[in-house]
Parts: sequence; C-alpha cells; structure tokens
Amino acid sequence: MASFVTEVLSSAGKLETQEIQGKIEVLNKKLTDMKMQVHDSIHQQYVNFLPRLKTAQTLSDNVGSLSKEMTEVADKIENEIKSQLNMSTGVFQTLNTQYQEASEVLVVLDKIVQIQNTLESATLANKSKDFAKAAEALLEIQVSLSKPITEDDSEIKILSALHEESCVQKEKFLFDLGDQWKELIVWDVSKVSEKTGEIICKLKLEKDADSLESLRGIVIAMHKFGILESKMKHFGNQLLTYILNPLITDSDCQVAISPNSSTIQVRYISGNKQSTYQNPKEVFSNFGNILHLLNDCFLKLFNVDTGGKQRYPSLMELLGGAISSKVLELIKECLKAAIPTNNSELESFKDIVLMTDTVHCKWVEIHFIPPSNNVLVDFIQNINVLFANKKCQAILERARKLMTTEIHNTVKVSSDRPLGELPPLGPDSGGGKKKRKLDLANEVHLSSNTFRLPECHISVCVQELMNVAYDTLTEATESSEQCAIQLFFAVRNMFELFCSVIPTFHRDSLLKFPQLSAIFHNNCMFIAHHLMTLGHQFSKNLPTNISSTFVDLVPKVRKLGAEHFLQQLAQQKKIMTVYLEGAKGFVNVSDEQVYFDAEKSIKQTLFQFQHLQKVWQEVLPGSIYRKAVGTLMNGVISDIVASIVILEDISSDDAKHLGSLLTLIQDKAGGLFEASDEEGINVKVELQRNVPKWLRFGELISILNASLLEIADRWADGKGPLANEFSATEVKQMIRALFQNTERRANILTKIK
Repeated sequence: MASFVTEVLSSAGKLETQEIQGKIEVLNKKLTDMKMQVHDSIHQQYVNFLPRLKTAQTLSDNVGSLSKEMTEVADKIENEIKSQLNMSTGVFQTLNTQYQEASEVLVVLDKIVQIQNTLESATLANKSKDFAKAAEALLEIQVSLSKPITEDDSEIKILSALHEESCVQKEKFLFDLGDQWKELIVWDVSKVSEKTGEIICKLKLEKDADSLESLRGIVIAMHKFGILESKMKHFGNQLLTYILNPLITDSDCQVAISPNSSTIQVRYISGNKQSTYQNPKEVFSNFGNILHLLNDCFLKLFNVDTGGKQRYPSLMELLGGAISSKVLELIKECLKAAIPTNNSELESFKDIVLMTDTVHCKWVEIHFIPPSNNVLVDFIQNINVLFANKKCQAILERARKLMTTEIHNTVKVSSDRPLGELPPLGPDSGGGKKKRKLDLANEVHLSSNTFRLPECHISVCVQELMNVAYDTLTEATESSEQCAIQLFFAVRNMFELFCSVIPTFHRDSLLKFPQLSAIFHNNCMFIAHHLMTLGHQFSKNLPTNISSTFVDLVPKVRKLGAEHFLQQLAQQKKIMTVYLEGAKGFVNVSDEQVYFDAEKSIKQTLFQFQHLQKVWQEVLPGSIYRKAVGTLMNGVISDIVASIVILEDISSDDAKHLGSLLTLIQDKAGGLFEASDEEGINVKVELQRNVPKWLRFGELISILNASLLEIADRWADGKGPLANEFSATEVKQMIRALFQNTERRANILTKIK
C-alpha cells in the first residue's frame, strides 16, 4: 500500500514538473516574440522615425500580461513544486535557472517599454506646453538611462537609440522653452538714426492669467534643468544695458511706462559723452515704476517644486542677485553727482536722503536686495563727508582748470589791497595782550612798505585761484568741524597742486617766452605773499585741532618762481653770448667787414635788451626788473671787457673803432633803467647799483680813447679810478697793446705797479 502511494505521488510530481517546464518554454517563446516586437517598434519610431503610438501601447499591455504570467509561474514553483518535488536537486535548479533567465529578459523589456512610454509622455507634454510635466519626464528618463539595467547594456543596441532620442527630446524641449520665454518677454531694440546714435528700446511683457501660468511652468522647468539662474542673469544684463543704465547715467533719457499694456520704452542716444547723471528723484521714481511693473508681470513668481514642499528664490531675488550690485554702484555715482557743493543747497538734499531710505526699504520688501545689504543706506548717511569730498574735489578741479589756462592774460596788482578788503580778525584775536602789542607797534615805527606787495602784473587765473582759496576758507569757518578740516586741507592741496601742475603744463612756454617766466615769477611771489598771513586770518574760526597755517609753503613757492626766472636769465645770457660771438673777439676791428660784424653783434645784443625791457618792465616790480636787466648787462660787458683786455695789438684805428662800438652800449644802457611811472630814479645810480662791472666798462672806454699821460693820471699810483677797476697787469697789457714800444711807454709801465 505504501509503495502505491509513493508511486502516485511520484507520478503527480512528474506531472507538475512537466507542466512548469512547458509553461517556461511558452514564456521563453513569448519573450522572444516580445523582444522582436519591442525592437521593431523602437527601431521604427526612433531610427526610422515612424509614428507607433498604438503599437507602443500594445507592447506595454503585452509586457504587463507577460509579467503577470511570470509571477504566477514563480509562485507555483515556490509554493507547490518546491515542497512536492521528489527528485534530484539538479532538476529544481534547472527549472529555477530557466525562470531567472526569463525574468531578466522581462526586466529589460519592462525597462525599455517604460522609457519609451516616458518619452511619449514628454513629447505630448511639450506639445501641450505643460513644460513642468515634460521636464519631469525628461529628467526621469535621464535618471533611468544613467542606471545600468544589465551587465551588458552596451550590447543592447536599442538602448543606444533610446539614449539618442532622449538627448534629441531634451534639446528640442530646451529650444521650445526658450522660444516660449521670448514670446512672453519681448525685447525690441532699434536704432532710430545712425547719425545721431539714437536708440529706442521696448520691453513688452504678457501678464494675463494664461501667460502667467505658462510662465510659471517655464520657470519650474528651467529650474529643474538648472538654467533658470543663467536665464535671469541674461535678462538682468539686458535690462541693465538697455534700460537701467541709460535711465541712471543719461539726463536726456526719456522713459515711458505703460502698466496697461505692460510695456517699458526707453529712448536715449548711445555713447552720448556730454550727458550727465539723471536727477536722483527721477531715477528713483522711474526705477520704482519699472520694478513694480516687472514684479507684477512675472518677477513675483516663486519657483515652487511640483510637490509644493520647497520654496525657491523668486525671480526678483534672482534678478537682484544678478544685477543689484551694479545697479547700486550706478545709483551711488548718481547720488555723488547730485551732492551739492555749497552749504545753501545741502539742506534741500536731505529730501533725497529720505527718499533713498524709502527706496531701500521698498527694494528689500520686494526681495530685489537682501535685508543685510545696506550699501545704499550706509553711503547716503555719510552726507557730510560726501559733501566735503565733493566740495574738495570741485575745488581742486576748478584750481587745476585755472592752472591749465593761459597765463599771459594779466592784471595789475595794487600795492595796498591786491584782493580787496580781507576778512577782519576776531575781536578777541589778541586776547589780553592786544593792547601791549599795539603799544609796542607805536613805539617801533615800521616802514609803510612792510608786508606790502610791490606793484606788478600777475595772471588773471592766479588771482582767481587766490580768490578760490579765500572763499573756501570763508566757507570752512561756516561749516561743521569735519567739513572745515577737509576744506582747509583742500586749500593746502590746491597750492601743492600749483607747484606741480604749472611748471609741468607750461614748461616749454616758461622757457621759451621771457614774458611768461616773469609773470610766473610774479604769480609765485603773489601767492607766497598771501600764504604768510592766510592761515592767521582764519585761524580763530577754524577747528583748534589743526595747525591752520600755510607759512611752510612760502619757501617752496618762492623757490619755484625764482628758479624758473633764473632759468630764463640763463637762457637770455646764452642768446646774448651767441650774438657777441659774431664780433670774433673784437680783433682787427679797423677792417671794414670785421667792424660791420662787430657792430651787428652789439646791435643785436642791444635789441635783445630792448625786447626784454618791453616785455619785462611793465610786468615785473621795478627793483626786480632793474636787477634782472643789470645782471644780464653785467654779463655782456664782462665778456666784452675780457675779450678786449687780452688783445696783444690794438692799432690807433682799432682803438677808435672799439671806443665807438663800446659807446653804443654806454649810450643805450641808461635807457633800459628809465621808468616813466617811477619818480626819483637816477639812471647813473641804478647802473652802478645793478651792473657791478659798469665802472670797469667805462674805464675801458677811457683807456681806449686816452693818451699815455691820461692813463697814468687815472692810475694815480694805484689810487685812481682806473686802479679800482683794473689790476696793474691788465693796465700794462692794455698799454703794450695800444702804444708802441718807446721810452715814454717804458717809463709809464714802470710807474704802474
């Protein structure tokens, strides 16, 4: 009985096993057919580009049905056959292996079909402009393809076709996304005139409900693909270039904002170098209207993921992150340009300060700038410092402009009040010692010319420069402490600038034109004259923590003027030396041609002196003019005397002609020191005072025209006027050159020692 039961069970097990094997064979056959169908379908659609939507749906259903059958077989093997199988383990392993192989094939087919279905879904979503859904599907495909299905994915050619198709779908999707963005945000930049460079820029936004919803999907899709920030950065750069920058930097820019049509139009001239910054009030008003319109149309959108679980930055925040730093810098420059340069206008500027605070709060509220960004507020709060900086900059700019103007336009400076009435000293400027100082002043009488600038001509620009200094210091006494300090040092910097700019900018003119060098000399002395007392006049009303003096600049300014005038004197001396070289040492002047050349050189030299008299006498103070001309005259006659004294042979005709030539200078020299507007000028005294070698020159003329006896009388045993100007050796040399060797000459020579 037991053996019968065993046989029955064994027969039943064999029947079950045969049934499972049969089903697995059927499944393998179906899988093979399914692989062919999937391959054909995908190959036709993504390689041959034939529409196969119904086939794809059928394949999906078939794969699902096949998967269900595979599950039933797996359950039967696990629950029935495994427990009842009365055979070797090898048979079970064979069945299990066959099932696993079939399962792997089914997984691959299922994965391929899923990818294909997702591609179809992405295509449909893109066509229906459901960009968020399309982006999600494409990203899902990207993730699926990035994970290996089997160890031999590279051998599955159909996966390559799916990968290529996903790339094509992605690029097409991004292209469609960009086109849709351009349809909702339309830029129109056109040049009205090539000649004037006038540009009209229009920005039109679609803000109806459908457009806003479509834009929301575009934003989500762009975020998913990581291109939203770059897209907003590009939009921000366009906004900055075509609208915001002209709006801020061009005072002629015309802005038209139409909230109803959601249009912003800006008209301006490209590259307008003459334009100035727009008024800050206009900038804030137009800028606020533009941001308000942009915010209403699309910048208020928050990028929220499809689950609604996470909030990303709004488009306004992204725009602010892209351009806010540049915008703030432009507005800072606009505010700098609007800062007044005088105290009377500073009070009205406070309205702009309040408006700036309001604008800052508004921008924080709409998320254009983060709450931590206080750049604009911090900048405008230092209005006093900004005012002082602007004022100082304006002072130095005006000063430099004056310094670079022509200096030949002059004005005569009065000797008593060259700048009119000066600001009076404070009533308590001398404190308790004032009376004592007055008493001392009465006891010791100073010259009326003490601290008086001699009459001369100075440049108009330098007089204006000095007026700027007085006006600035006067304003400093009426300003806050910080501002007063900055204004004081601006005046100091102005004079430091004077010492650097004028010698550099006018360098060639100062060396080439003697009149300009004389004017520059006067300019320096004029400035130095005022610098001695300039600080003292304002010290009582300036902050006590600064040393309000300019005395340290006096030597520097004086030295500057003196050096340039001395350079001009050296230049004139070179010119006259060249002229005198035409006399060829005054040798053999009895020759007609030699005399003509010598006379020409003397006349050229005298003409140069007359030219200097013409350009210097009215410009320079009288004493400086006479000293300058005297120095040059002294150099000329010294060279002439030195040339004649060393001559070894002077005939009587030569002596006569030399005397005639030297008399030309003697006759003309006095006229160089005459002045019609100065009384009490003794020409002879001025010649001897300013030309140290003048008497020596006169004695030379006397020697040339004198006899031996007259020369001996003027020598007077070394006590006469001749002995004061010439040495015994020089007199002997002249006697030997002028007179023949006679006993009488020998006697005279023995007396000169």
